[in-house]
Amino acid sequence: MKKIYMMIFFIFLTTMSCISITPAKGDLHHPVTKDGWKITLEHFFDKEAQQKFKRKYPVILCHGLMANRTYYTINGENSFAVQLAKAGYDVWVLDLRGREAAGSPSWFFGEKKYNYSIDDYIKYDVDAAIQYVLEKTNAEKVNWVGHSMGGMIAYARIGSFNETRIANLITVGSPFSFELSTSSLRLWHKVGSCNTAILPAVPMGTIARFNSYMCIDLTPRTGLLEILLYPENTDKDIIKASQRYMITNIAAPVALQLKTALELGDFYSLDGKINYTENLKNIKIPTLMVLGRRDHLGFGYTIRLVYENISSNDKQLLIIERAQGASEDYGHGDLFLGKNALNDVMKPLIEWLNKRN
Repeated sequence: MKKIYMMIFFIFLTTMSCISITPAKGDLHHPVTKDGWKITLEHFFDKEAQQKFKRKYPVILCHGLMANRTYYTINGENSFAVQLAKAGYDVWVLDLRGREAAGSPSWFFGEKKYNYSIDDYIKYDVDAAIQYVLEKTNAEKVNWVGHSMGGMIAYARIGSFNETRIANLITVGSPFSFELSTSSLRLWHKVGSCNTAILPAVPMGTIARFNSYMCIDLTPRTGLLEILLYPENTDKDIIKASQRYMITNIAAPVALQLKTALELGDFYSLDGKINYTENLKNIKIPTLMVLGRRDHLGFGYTIRLVYENISSNDKQLLIIERAQGASEDYGHGDLFLGKNALNDVMKPLIEWLNKRN
């Protein structure tokens, strides 16, 4: 019995000391969508900076497929949410439906299940987030910054739903056409194919969190980590903290919708009635598209297609790479989590926003 107690104490001690990073914290708000889901908006602001700079529009930050809002806060004072607040912006960091802060869905029972699609993000969650921020700030429009899927749903909302409340758009590693494939995208297709036939969700968050509590790396180097980020450009503490706080499960309809996009080349609504990619031409607002040289998901060709198909007269394509003066050739997730992301990525994005606010 004594040995068992000692073992439990050892596990507790190692799990408590394993992660030293704490994400930045703001005020939590939980608006409700028109179809009855709670979402989360975490509010960051610096009153003195706001009075000094008087920025025109607030900023909504939206995470990607497997992430939650912690993606923009995990670096603490060096996180994008905090840096934007210091630059005078009223910042709202969004959790789309299904994330823990507003109540995790049930696997098989309960009122809220993993039965939502990316269409629901586009139609309901984006609408609720923008409306709530406008009401709280008395602004006429917002700036939208989306990483990966967070940018894709903005493409769809503006291009296919005539969203006029977004003044300026920044997308980071956000493809919207899949004419070309990579080994990373093919690996994701296999994951989506397997899951949709077995479970109501891809348990990425469950696996990642378990891995973080073990304090040893149980994740095999199968290429999955390299899909998410460039490990050599990311501190190990950040990777471990991301597993603990940031990675989430993926609803089966979301996985199915992305799997279909990989098969068809364009991104469609789940029922196939809307070709979201085709409607990129309806985007006419100022748009900055950012990609990392090592990104295996939002790689150069796919982002270039977005750039060429939107109709904005004010559009820019920014590649984060050594050839352009960055400290490293960036991957996907390290575009905001990288060792020098503050200087290489965040500052250029804030400068772009400043010129339009």
